[in-house]
Amino acid sequence: MSWPEPSRRALLALFGSSAISGCTLTPLHGPGLGERVNPALAAIEIDAPRNRLGQILANELRRELDPAGLAPPPRHTLVVRIELEKSPLAVQLDDVTTRFDLTLAARFDLVRKADGRILYRSAVRRVASYNVVRAPYATLVAEQDAERRAAKELAREIRTRLAVQFAGGAA
Repeated sequence: MSWPEPSRRALLALFGSSAISGCTLTPLHGPGLGERVNPALAAIEIDAPRNRLGQILANELRRELDPAGLAPPPRHTLVVRIELEKSPLAVQLDDVTTRFDLTLAARFDLVRKADGRILYRSAVRRVASYNVVRAPYATLVAEQDAERRAAKELAREIRTRLAVQFAGGAA
């Protein structure tokens, strides 16, 4: 697909002007900022609910925060509280639900271990859907898969927010 000439010129003018004005964006990964942020993220201990879904989220958070598996001594604790809600998404004429939206919400606090001070507080929410089929086991597996997908997305979002927080130097 080819863009019309005026649109191409407008796009080049937009990118050219932003390059001239100077970009203040800094990548969170790689040399410089990443060298400061990644060790700080790896030194976070996870305090999640002691149920199945809490453990799934805690494991995903550990993978996101310390992908190299370095496990340095923890300097911060991430206290996570989760809420799970299911709502019918597709209902047939005979009132049989065939699809659910599963909403997983997490509220979290980043606490400095040295003095117990809360450095950062936020909340994230993700929605995953799953189908209801005639076989109860297949429906259960689909629901658990939706929970895992939502937990994985929550962990990524929490990691991003914490990385931005550490990049700002507040923690």
